[in-house]
Amino acid sequence: MEKQPPVKTMAATIICPNPECHAPNQLSQSFCAHCRFPIPKVYLWAIGEEINNFPVGQVLNSRYLLVNKKTILDTKPAMKLEISEKVTNEIAKYLRLLPYKLHIPQIYGSMAGFRTGRRSNPIWLLENPPIYSSNLTRNLSGQLMPDIESAWKTAGSMRQLNWLWQIARLWTPLMEEGVAGTLLNAHLLRVDQGIIKILEFSGNTNAPTFADLGRMWQKWLKNTRLGAAPAVEKICQGLIEGEIKEPEELIAFLDHALAINGQRQFLECEYLTLSHTGPKRHQNEDSCYPPSGDAPVHKTGYDLSLVLVCDGVGGHQGGEIASGLAIETIRNRLENVLDKPENRNPESIASQISTSICVANDLISLRNDSESRQERQRMGTTMAMTLIHGHEVYIANIGDSRIYRITRSACQQITLDDDLATREVRLGYSLYREALTIPSAGSLFQALGMNSSTHLYPAVQRLIIDEECIFLLCSDGLSDNNRVEQFWQNDILPILEGKIDLIAASHRLINTANNLNGHDNVTVALLHCRVQQPREAGQLTGLDHPGQSIDLAPVDTLMLPSPHTVTAQPTKSKSQVWVGLLAMLMATGMLGAVALRGGVSNNSAPPINPPTD
Repeated sequence: MEKQPPVKTMAATIICPNPECHAPNQLSQSFCAHCRFPIPKVYLWAIGEEINNFPVGQVLNSRYLLVNKKTILDTKPAMKLEISEKVTNEIAKYLRLLPYKLHIPQIYGSMAGFRTGRRSNPIWLLENPPIYSSNLTRNLSGQLMPDIESAWKTAGSMRQLNWLWQIARLWTPLMEEGVAGTLLNAHLLRVDQGIIKILEFSGNTNAPTFADLGRMWQKWLKNTRLGAAPAVEKICQGLIEGEIKEPEELIAFLDHALAINGQRQFLECEYLTLSHTGPKRHQNEDSCYPPSGDAPVHKTGYDLSLVLVCDGVGGHQGGEIASGLAIETIRNRLENVLDKPENRNPESIASQISTSICVANDLISLRNDSESRQERQRMGTTMAMTLIHGHEVYIANIGDSRIYRITRSACQQITLDDDLATREVRLGYSLYREALTIPSAGSLFQALGMNSSTHLYPAVQRLIIDEECIFLLCSDGLSDNNRVEQFWQNDILPILEGKIDLIAASHRLINTANNLNGHDNVTVALLHCRVQQPREAGQLTGLDHPGQSIDLAPVDTLMLPSPHTVTAQPTKSKSQVWVGLLAMLMATGMLGAVALRGGVSNNSAPPINPPTD
């Protein structure tokens, strides 16, 4: 006999997430009709065949509205989730791939599917799937984003190469989890403008090959733009014939093609920072670069755009010293080293970022030792930074200062907190909302200045910029309690709509932090990137705009060198990274010892509460 989840047939409403309100609202409401608190639209993707047993329009488990075949809207986004299902290895794969959450959805929760005898088949829910949800896409809300094959036909050369580059970078981590076959299924590869987003993992357990990947990409050649076609054709040939054998080689090929095409797009950056002591603090231990309150900085082309946010912790005036020293050290080292053109290649830039962070760490640590600071009196700091060079943005973080990427369709956190809750998820032990309930969940296992850089593992990422977007860097004075996720459409999205400037938006964010959090200093940095692409011709069908001049580089200059002459960028496998991380934690005592000591978290701030989305 089958037992199905509770189903309601009444008209669905969505509950206000404000803990002091919780009033029901119509699904079309963006703000609560009673308290004007933002109402997030949390769309989820259901995995498990059991979801097909229910008709569209029904409310499952008194909470989940089935708005499409497998698309679900959480009508109680602030309420506690009941997660009773055991995390299987197949589900744990999503958790272990948390570092790639920009591309891969994460486990939100589960609900009972149906039972046959003693067998239970739960329905798992994925959050941040490729589903439209923002105000600007209201006519598309709840619908899947386009698959890569259909979007490929109208994409420009820079975007086409960017998509392939992202797939190449996902190859190794997905192969290690046995789900790389997902990258050969165009239906599961969705695109949010320039970002590849996976809908769910493929059930195909056959190990794919580079030749399979080459044959898939080769099918898209007829719709590949002239600016990308020579590179894509050569890469496909190299993959099919076995000349490109390693993911690093493939990434290096695509880096080369992106560098050529990136010279043909125009990138303009505007950025500023703003810091505030907060309503309950007497001094501000945050630091930032450019200095808080300075006029917005404008840069174009290949000028370096560096933005830094640090949140200091530890002892009398220690946090202020540590954060300031980190800003000064990282800034000076990067500007001096990257001033030389020969150092401005992806491998060198990423390496210099890591080195600069480690140097700053050791300077703070040495000062702690010279002043005989112990335990909680040791000063330290979190750090978040972006560095834009040409068509690329380099992102790095230590601790729980965060970086978000905002477009017209979404706001997504692209850094991971170095806290114990996140560690539990990355190890595949627990869902994030469950991990937040463990003691000292918000305690940090690394911050600058607490130990030698031998045990420091900076997270450095690289993204291609091929569309207008905003990067928000902030201390936890703003990000605590999910204030960014709740208020980005009100405080940041208007920048992209041309309604407010960076100055007004930064003040809005500071006010949001002080009025709704208020327990800490708060620092925000906004980096607005605008991109202009050249007009292009199609691959086989001639000019898209007959009679207009097309600014294209000669085709022969876009040809790539042979695979043997490409210098591959070394990367660490997932297992290597985690061996290092576990070794670091063991070096500080035992795996759980950091949390028992309170870690290096900002001990005057309250614990991080469970997310309300």
